[in-house]
Amino acid sequence: IEEIVYSGTKLNIDYFLEDVYDEDQIDDIYDYFMDSETDSLDAAKEELDSDYSEEEIRLVRIKFLSEMAN
Repeated sequence: IEEIVYSGTKLNIDYFLEDVYDEDQIDDIYDYFMDSETDSLDAAKEELDSDYSEEEIRLVRIKFLSEMAN
């Protein structure tokens, strides 16, 4: 999915995120990427790992990249 988003295709995964995760979780991770100088997954995991799983971070990052980078 990340490769699809990096190629320039917009994806809407809101329906999945909202069904599986709490809105506050999504907002916290999304805000991290808005304020961050990089979209690095490793940096995000280092900063957010104690509160969120890699899967949560990765999925919200896909949402962020799809909305902001494309």
